[in-house]
Amino acid sequence: MEGPPLRGLRELAWFERHLDAAVSVLHLDDERLLAGDWNGGIHCWDLEGEQLWQTQTSNRVSAFAMGGDYLFAVCGRDIVCLDQSSGEVRWTVELEGSSDLVACTPDASTILATSSIYDLEMNDFLESTFWRFDTEGVLLRQDSIDERPWAIEMRDDGVAFLPLGRPRCGMIRAEESGLHHTPLPTSSPATCGSLGQSHMIVGHADGTLTGVDDGLVMDDDTYTNQPGSIESISSTAPGFLVAVAIESSSVGAGFGGAEGLARAYDKKGSLLWQVETPLGRNIEHIVYGPEINNQISAWISSWDDRESITEIRIAPTGESLMRVEMKSRVNSIVGNSEYLAIGFDNGSLYLLQGDLLTRRLGSNETSEMDEHQSSMAEKLRRLRS
Repeated sequence: MEGPPLRGLRELAWFERHLDAAVSVLHLDDERLLAGDWNGGIHCWDLEGEQLWQTQTSNRVSAFAMGGDYLFAVCGRDIVCLDQSSGEVRWTVELEGSSDLVACTPDASTILATSSIYDLEMNDFLESTFWRFDTEGVLLRQDSIDERPWAIEMRDDGVAFLPLGRPRCGMIRAEESGLHHTPLPTSSPATCGSLGQSHMIVGHADGTLTGVDDGLVMDDDTYTNQPGSIESISSTAPGFLVAVAIESSSVGAGFGGAEGLARAYDKKGSLLWQVETPLGRNIEHIVYGPEINNQISAWISSWDDRESITEIRIAPTGESLMRVEMKSRVNSIVGNSEYLAIGFDNGSLYLLQGDLLTRRLGSNETSEMDEHQSSMAEKLRRLRS
């Protein structure tokens, strides 16, 4: 990824924070930014950077779900329910194995979590369990299968759809009466899923993309097969982004010798542009970000075991705006039409805002006034905390 100007996140950031442990997961909405870390900390800020609360849980935080007045987090072996406004822990339930996914209905009347058991000798997952709770943490149902689910989509009525890995692959429909297995058009295991549009897009190890709308498989013509395993998907109004890992010896690995490939498509499935990475550099995160110069941005983050590179492009055209290089790995990145948050393995966390990005990218240097305002704001926040 060479060519675009190199910029520093610190000079571009709306605000910057540093956690005592690696950032593990992020959540961003219209009111707040949430960060979970590898030591079990959950941190909440408003979008001006004021810390609203901080809570300690048992272990690494891997996923969030929000419904009603509650925040649900899976942490190590536990699922934890917290009050959104205060961070107070309302209840905690220990699961079997490592907790993986969590989802809830908008009113938080039903919560679904998954956990899995991993066998180090077999280098594979042996069993996964589906846990269904009510708002008070009462266990309503528990079911186990031999596969691990890799994404979750939950309807307002509490029915959820989860694409599976080996051995059966396909998809599970999880409802109050139990689990129901459905095959998908490909027998390849699922690797990831995206819920950014009105439906779920599932990525598979054989490069297949499957659209699932309310449990029904959509027309395959929209989603072009990719030349390698799907690593990440992001979808929103302009279309969808796909990150692919290509084995150097596999058919289709002739994209300039690339081992990582990111492609942007419009909502009808037409290819807009693509980005290739050199051997040894894999693309791990792709996401749509805030509007820059009134156009949605696309963020592509790669890692080569030494340095992360995040390239920012205009989503519809592929025009490259800048790149950011860090000696730490990007662990999580989330965005919307106004903000983008990016968290690193060294505990650093940055929130970027579209209007500020537009201004600062339009100038070669950050203005002294912006630097002074950022410095004063940071000093005030430290004094208040």
